[in-house]
Parts: sequence; structure tokens; C-alpha cells
Amino acid sequence: MFLFKKRKETCMDNFSKLMADLLGEGKTLEEAMRAAAAKAVKDAIESFAKAELTAHLGYRKGERRAEGAADARNGFYERTVQTSVGPVAVNLPRDRDGDFRTAALPRYKRKTEVISSAILKLYSSGMTDEEMRVIIESLYDAGVSKSYVSSVTDAVMEDVEAFKKRALPPRFFCLYLDSTYLPLRRGSVQKEAVNIALGIDAEGNSMVVGYSITPEESAEAYRELLADFKARGLSEVAVVVSDGLAGIDGAVDASFPKAKRQRCFLHLMRNLCSKVRPADRKEAAADFMSIAKRANKEEAEKAFAGFKGKWGAKYKSVAKWADSLSDFLTFYDFPEALRRKIYTNNAIEGFNKQIKRMCKKSIQFVTEDALEKRLVTMFLHFNDGMNRRKVRGWAEIVEFMEKGA
Repeated sequence: MFLFKKRKETCMDNFSKLMADLLGEGKTLEEAMRAAAAKAVKDAIESFAKAELTAHLGYRKGERRAEGAADARNGFYERTVQTSVGPVAVNLPRDRDGDFRTAALPRYKRKTEVISSAILKLYSSGMTDEEMRVIIESLYDAGVSKSYVSSVTDAVMEDVEAFKKRALPPRFFCLYLDSTYLPLRRGSVQKEAVNIALGIDAEGNSMVVGYSITPEESAEAYRELLADFKARGLSEVAVVVSDGLAGIDGAVDASFPKAKRQRCFLHLMRNLCSKVRPADRKEAAADFMSIAKRANKEEAEKAFAGFKGKWGAKYKSVAKWADSLSDFLTFYDFPEALRRKIYTNNAIEGFNKQIKRMCKKSIQFVTEDALEKRLVTMFLHFNDGMNRRKVRGWAEIVEFMEKGA
């Protein structure tokens, strides 16, 4: 302990002396700190590599080789390593046989994990390869080629496959289903549907559960997606929230027949507005949305009857539309604290807007793999962030699920 303390004090003394010398040379504080840190990194790597070579050979420098040992030290070679404090030239020892490999710097690896990690974080925010390259060079004073950036992002394909095959929690409080459209080249460029399932599990954790890419949004696409969820361990869903896509109920029934259904109230309100004159839209929308703010389902049904009487008398199309509605008051079957989470698809609609914004700089995705790489990076970034905290009202979700939904 005493030796460790003395060594630590010596290192600090050396660092302080180096800082003083650099500042004395007229460098700014930031320049001095960067240079001193680079020197510390260089010394640490070289010291570690020398110790590794000693262990590899079995004798210290200056000692006699063990009897029968043919391998020996064979000088040094220089490598430049890009680090978070800029490029650092290090002198690495080598052996005569050429067998020695230092764990400090894996062979041919000239960019540290710091830079690779930074590239992936920038990638998940929707930046182009060129934007990432410029930012990395600016932040780390490191020359980064387009091919290196591409090689780092290509490694995301492993994450794509792992994301698709990962085991899922067995129980979810809710699934939100919705699609967004992004440009994809398949010979020609067209916008294709990215069908996304966002969910809250029985423990109150929000996450992207899965996705699929299809030419158009369809019930069949969701049927296949939900069947895949079931195959990966998801066995129970309390409620599925979606828009009025034709056939969606059958798609849900195929895998989760016990799940309740909730039509998104906002989607319905937009449908309503398309059936009335512009002058009436504000009032009609307010009347309809007020139905979602009642104390209980019975009062909501009375409010809906009043709405239908008022606006159905003025517009036959509204009367017909109102008569066709189903599963739009399901959220009243849940505790009051949970209703706001499931009466609309707001959670996934907001998420889809983020995806569109982040992908806006990509005028088109040249392959489906390129689109999947970008999407899964965003999904993992979202899931990692959300898993650090539970959704608001998670305790009520846990209690509800423990009672058997």
C-alpha cells in the first residue's frame, strides 16, 4: 500500500511538473492538459507492453535467458494510436520470433474503442458518414477515413440480427402499433412502410419490441410481426393500441386473442374532422375529445350518445361513422392512472416523428440492410435510454399486471 501510494504521488508530481513546463512554454491550459494527458497515455501503454513482453519471455531485461530459451527482445517499432486526447505515437517492444502480441493494442487496431463508440452514438442520432467523420476529427484530432467510419457502422449488422432474435419479456402491459414511411431503393426509390411495435412490459419498462419493413402497411405485416414476438417468448399482452387499419384485429387475434383493443382516440378525431366542414371542425373535435375525459365508462357512453345526436343530425356521414366505431372506450376498463397511456397512440407517433427527423438527411437508403442498420441503432439507443428509468405510473402497471390484467 505504501509503495502504491508513493508511485501515485510520483506520477502526480511528474504530471504537475510536465504541466508547469508546458505552460512555461506558452501553451494554453487546454493545450497543456491535452499534451500532458497524451504523454501519460503513451507512458502507460509502453510500460504495460514492456511488462507483457517480460512475462512472455520469462526473464527481465538485463537478465540471462533461461536455458533452452531461443526467443529474445528485438527492439521496438512505432505505432500511432488515435485516442480521445488525439494521436499518440507509442514505441512497442517486439520479440525475435515475432510471436509477441500486446493486449494493450490489438494487432492492426489503430482507433481506440472511444472513437468507435463515438461514431456509433453519432450514427444513432441520424448523422451522415461525412458529418461523423468531420466531427470525430474535430473532437479527437484524429484522422478518420470514410472507409473506417463505414467499417464501424457495418458492424451494426451484427446488432441488427441480435435485435431480431433476442428473447422478449413474457408479459406486456401494452403494445402500440403504427407504421412510418421511409425512402428505400429496390431498383427504383419508393417509400416503404416501417411497421413498429413499441411497448411497456409488465415491469413498467418502455421499449421498441420489434419492427418489419414492407412495401405497404398491412394487417398481414403485423400478423407476421406479432407471431414472431410470440415465438420469441411474448405470451401475454393486456391491451393493443392501434389506428383503424383494416384487418388489424384479426392480426392481433392470431397471436394474442385475450388482448383488449383500443382504437387511437386522436386517429378517430382526425377521421371525424375529415367528415365535417372546416368551420365545424374545432367544435366537433372538442366535443369528441371531451368523451375521453369522463369519470367512468358509463358517463363516456352518455357523452358519446350526445355527440352522435348533435353531429349525426347535421352530417349523415358522421352518424354512419359513429355507428361503426368499436373498441374506442376500452381504456375506461383500466385504472384511472393508466388510461392516459392507452387511449391514444401518441407514444409511438412521437417516436416515429423522431425516426423521420433523424433519417431526413438520408435522401434514400440504398439497400434494406442500410435502412435496418440505421433503424436498429436508433432502437437500441432508445431502449438503452428508456431502460435506465421506468415509465411514469409504472407501479400502477405492475399492480395491474399482478392482479392478472
